[in-house]
Amino acid sequence: MKISLFLSVLGLSARSASPQFGFLGQLFGGGRGGGGNRNNRPRQNGGGGGRCGGGNQPNHQFGGQNYLVSWRLGCTSFTQSGGESFCRANGMRPISLDSSAKEREFLGLVGREGQKYFWTGGRVNGRNINWPSGRRHNNVNWSNTGGANRPQPDNREGNEVCLAVLNNFYNDGVRFHDVSCHHKKPIICEA
Repeated sequence: MKISLFLSVLGLSARSASPQFGFLGQLFGGGRGGGGNRNNRPRQNGGGGGRCGGGNQPNHQFGGQNYLVSWRLGCTSFTQSGGESFCRANGMRPISLDSSAKEREFLGLVGREGQKYFWTGGRVNGRNINWPSGRRHNNVNWSNTGGANRPQPDNREGNEVCLAVLNNFYNDGVRFHDVSCHHKKPIICEA
């Protein structure tokens, strides 16, 4: 009786513990939105409850179009393909930053909201970008540095075909980087 009462109290306090004690929350089934999604598959909440699965509503508008910004839901740890699945589960696709106006809006957004980075839907082939929209827009704000201190895109890991926006990650401002698709980041989806 005393042991079960102690464990119950410990479990309740662990759920409300600060982030540095998140492992206790995970141990007792708590934790924060997205932190427990270790296998990076979108959560299916059967009925549209949302969060890191399907059923989420757009949470950003620009240019008359709706977008879903995953970090606003606490969903911040997708591989690129996991992010694509999250977008599909919400009836959307990964964002195409296929115009100067969209590039300004969303690079500004990641800076204003203090996010480190996010996935786009772009696929990199040399200096060409294939966007999910099918539109051509290759004149993006590539970083002049990266993990190997080389201008982007640099294909540093040998398979950097995914495109991410990094917020001053290499002291370079908010810029585009080619990145291996297995890295984990939030994503922005568009309708």
